[in-house]
This record gives sequence, structure tokens and C-alpha cells, in this order.
Amino acid sequence: MMTIDLYVSDPTLTGERGQALAAHVLHTITAADAAPDAVMARAREFTHVLVHHPAAWATGGPSLSGAPRYLARVTVPGSWAGPGFGDGIIPLITDAIADFEGDQQRLRTDPHCVVQILGVREHNLGTTGRTTTATELTKMMTADYDSDADTRDIPDGYGVDPVCGMTLEIATAEFTLTHNGETRVFCAPVCRKVFAEEHALT
Repeated sequence: MMTIDLYVSDPTLTGERGQALAAHVLHTITAADAAPDAVMARAREFTHVLVHHPAAWATGGPSLSGAPRYLARVTVPGSWAGPGFGDGIIPLITDAIADFEGDQQRLRTDPHCVVQILGVREHNLGTTGRTTTATELTKMMTADYDSDADTRDIPDGYGVDPVCGMTLEIATAEFTLTHNGETRVFCAPVCRKVFAEEHALT
């Protein structure tokens, strides 16, 4: 579950243009080649991109009219908000906005797009009318993925996260677990936790 509150200084990013920006950011961050389409489709359902227009915006540097500014606040379960998450999501959001803006270099050169990541403590996030843990959210997002039915060709040296289906290089996988003599790789601690719980592993 992810919410991106995107504050924009450009007054023209309203109506259809604002909706187009939100949709572009949403599809950019949920279009990972390494995960199955079924998982990413569910991930999109749990992701919300909201475009906001502050009544006032003061900052230094070039004028806002000539160099629009962006502030993206990304809210996720606290267990997701580790260094690896920031390394992935910050450039994705920045480049998605830059692509929409039509200038691939400006936001990589000037500090005109700030991304903040906010982690929500466990039991302080929910859906379907109840508190939902990070583990439960992961199960909901990956419910349509069946590792036994996954027929993709996986390159040598790579493995598949059995929970979400993401492909990972085995040699550099940060999260692993041995089950039935086989080393399993996981994209995040929460996927490893789900697998361990489902197989009664410690």
C-alpha cells in the first residue's frame, strides 16, 4: 500500500493534465519488468497518486514559472521504508515527472524535485475497514501470483521470489531462506516473512 502526495507549483497541472501526470507516475512505478503482470496490476490497486496545488509556495532559486517545483511524499508501511526502497523509488518518481515534463535532465541537475519517504508504524495502516499489517498487505497484493504456475524463462544465475514473482540475481540477493535444501531469494524482508509463515519456518 503506497500513497504518493505530489505537490506541484505549476498551475497548469490541473484537470486532465494533472490526471495525466498522476497516471504517468502510477504506471511508471508499477511497471517493473522483474515482476509478473498479475502482481503489478494488484500493486496498482493498492497505490494512490494524488496531485496537490498549494495555495502558496516559497523557495529559492529560479522563478517557479520558469522552473516548476515538485514535492513528493511517499507513505508506505514502515517495514518497507528501508534504504533499498528509497534507492529504487526516488529515481523512479523523479524520472517519471521529468519524462512528463519533457526535460530528462533538469530534475537530475537541479534540486527542484524533492522526494520524502514516510514509514507508517505497524497497525497504523488499514483497508477493508480494518487494521492491515505489512504481511497481510503483501499477501493481498500477491494473491493472484502462483509460483508453481510461473512458466517464465529465468536467466542463469537468477531466482524467483516465490511470494511476489520478482526475479533477482542470486549472487547479490540480500534476503534469502533455505527450504528443502534449496536457497530461495526474496525482494524484501516482508516477502521472506510471508514465505516463512506459510511454510512454518523460523
